[in-house]
Amino acid sequence: MSQSSVNIEEVDVCKCGYYCRLKTSRTPLNPGRRFFRCKASKENGGCGYFRWIDPSLEKADESSLMNRFIDGHNPIDRLKRKVKELEEERDSLKFQLNENEEKMMVLNKKLKEVKLQRDWENVKFNRVVIVFLCLLTIKWFFNIV
Repeated sequence: MSQSSVNIEEVDVCKCGYYCRLKTSRTPLNPGRRFFRCKASKENGGCGYFRWIDPSLEKADESSLMNRFIDGHNPIDRLKRKVKELEEERDSLKFQLNENEEKMMVLNKKLKEVKLQRDWENVKFNRVVIVFLCLLTIKWFFNIV
């Protein structure tokens, strides 16, 4: 095992007796560097335990740094790729939304036409019924007289 590889399954216990969680540095001086630290801060009565897991960038040789950041292991490159993928997905969804809105407009137009046609059929039927009732009334009237 090389010096830069670390068994992450190893667990540190601080002087307070807490299991220390593995954390990752987000500072400009130690970006992405992993470490263990005490769960409780010194202000809250903790012991202040701290231990780096990864070697410092100053001590790491250039080849180990290059190996760490090639083939997409660089967190910035991974995030850039993820952003690009999400932007492409967003654009695809926008396109699908526009297509679906256009289809919805066409279907709404057809629905209105069908409703108008149905209403016109009802009007024609009502006219036939009225004419029929008028004829029955006239026939009834002349049968009585």
